Amino acid sequence: MKTRIFTYVSILAAGVLMASCDNVKTPELSSMRCEYVPDGDTAILYGKNLKSAEIIFPGDLAATTVKANDSVLYVVVPQGAQAGRIIAKNSAGEVKSPFHFRDSRNVIVNFDNRIATWGGYEPFDENDNKIRGIVEMADSVTPLPSVLPDRCDGNYGFLYGHYDNSWTMTHTMFLQYVANTEEGGRGNESVASLYKNESLNDLVLKFEVCIPKSSAYKGPRTEIFFGPYNSANKHGREKSAICFWKPYEAMSEEGFHTDGKWVTVIIPLSEFHHGIDNDTIDSKYPLDLNTATNFSFVQFGKADSSLIYMCVDNFRVVPAK
Repeated sequence: MKTRIFTYVSILAAGVLMASCDNVKTPELSSMRCEYVPDGDTAILYGKNLKSAEIIFPGDLAATTVKANDSVLYVVVPQGAQAGRIIAKNSAGEVKSPFHFRDSRNVIVNFDNRIATWGGYEPFDENDNKIRGIVEMADSVTPLPSVLPDRCDGNYGFLYGHYDNSWTMTHTMFLQYVANTEEGGRGNESVASLYKNESLNDLVLKFEVCIPKSSAYKGPRTEIFFGPYNSANKHGREKSAICFWKPYEAMSEEGFHTDGKWVTVIIPLSEFHHGIDNDTIDSKYPLDLNTATNFSFVQFGKADSSLIYMCVDNFRVVPAK
C-alpha cells in the first residue's frame, strides 16, 4: 500500500533551482502535515530550503514562523487565511505549493452537508459539545477512552467500537455516501467530478484523520471504494475496485495513530485495484471514474478485538500535484 501521511515530492520553481550569490537556494514546498488548520493554529510544512523562507497564505497573508529548519517549518496560520496554494519565498526566489491549503475542490463527504451519508457516531451533542461517551441503552453510557479532538474543519465523522463479527459491515464502523437522488444524494455524478477523465496515476484520494495514541489503529483493514450509481445494495462493493488501507502494517506493535492530531492522508487512485474474492486478486471491475459515484469507508475483514477509534473528515479526489 503506497499510502502516504505526507508527500515528499520536490518541486522546482519554473523547473530551475536558483541560488543567489550568498548561496541561498529557492525554497521548495512538498506537503503539509495537515492541509486543514484553523486560523491561529500552527501548521507544519515540509520541503527544502525552508529555514529562511517567508510563508504567504492565500489572501496574501504572511504567516508568523514559530520554528524552522531546512526541511520542516512551523508557522501560525494568519487570521482570514483562504483556500488555495501557499507561497514560500526568500532572497533566492519563490515557489507555490503543489497542494491546496484547505482544499475545497471536489469534496465527496465533509460531514457538514449531510446528504445521503450514513454510519459512525455524531461526535457533538445537540448543544455542540463533544460527546463524552456512547449511549448503549437509555440509562447506560460507556465513557470514551480519550477526549474527542477539536474540529479541523467543521463537523467530522467518528468511527468507534470493537469489530467482533467477521466480514460484516457494522454501522458504527463504516461511513457511506450514496449518490442516488432517491437517497438524497447529488445524483449520477462522478466522485472525481471535473477530473473523471484524468489518468488514475495523476489523482489521489485525500482525507484528514485523527487517532489517539491510547487507542491506536491495529486492524481490521479499512476498505475504501467508489461504487456504481444504481447498486442494489447501495454501496456496490461487489462491482468495485477496492483499496485496502492498512497503515498499521508499517508501524510498530503499538499500531497506527496520529498522537491525537489531525493529519492528511494521501492515497493514489492507482491503489484501488483489489477484488472481493481474496486479499491478493485484482478486481474484475477496474476503477472507472466515469461511473464511480458512491463512496464507502469500511472497517472490514476478520474479527479483531482491537478498539476502533477514528475521526475523519473531508474525503476528496484531487490531482496529485
